Amino acid sequence: MIFDIITIFVVGILLLVAVYTAIQFRGKFPKRTIEDVTPFLRPAEHDELESLLDPAQETNFRIRMSPQEFADWQRRRIHLLREYLLRMSHNALVLIEWGNMETAETGNDAETVRQRQLMAQELVQAATEFRLYSFLALVKLKLWLVLPSPFSLLLPSPSLPSMRHVFGIDALGSYKRLRTAASSLSLTHGLQFRDALLERL
Repeated sequence: MIFDIITIFVVGILLLVAVYTAIQFRGKFPKRTIEDVTPFLRPAEHDELESLLDPAQETNFRIRMSPQEFADWQRRRIHLLREYLLRMSHNALVLIEWGNMETAETGNDAETVRQRQLMAQELVQAATEFRLYSFLALVKLKLWLVLPSPFSLLLPSPSLPSMRHVFGIDALGSYKRLRTAASSLSLTHGLQFRDALLERL
């Protein structure tokens, strides 16, 4: 019985991800070339993300504040984490579209083209993994935010460091992999382009 419920839940989430991805695919940017990458990226504060997911910082404030003060403070932090994940998820989609275009590129030097295609595939994989993490994490954060106040008084405030891993995906590790892959591929278009892209990520 429990196994059936878990199976239905997992299949339901996968279907939601598939539908969401299909909707995103229908409205995607036509052809994402390098000129269409950095102007469309949203500023993402990965250092702030790391700070929000830091267990030591949260424990320190949980000890120093009253339960109600901490609950109010934590709610603001949930909104902030949600904002950062929305930006990062959008950026991951831009990088997926760009990476897919790079895999279709051709040229005279077959070895150079092959190397660039491999880097583009790595970027698409890393960005897709982070998109999946952010989708699941955003669902969880939204549930925390819409929880009725009577329940929030009975339950302790949610812990943001618990969001470091969602369904086995490490948020910080996944985003680091995305940045590394984006850095490698963007470097093939020049140092200036790489620096401009990383500044947005």
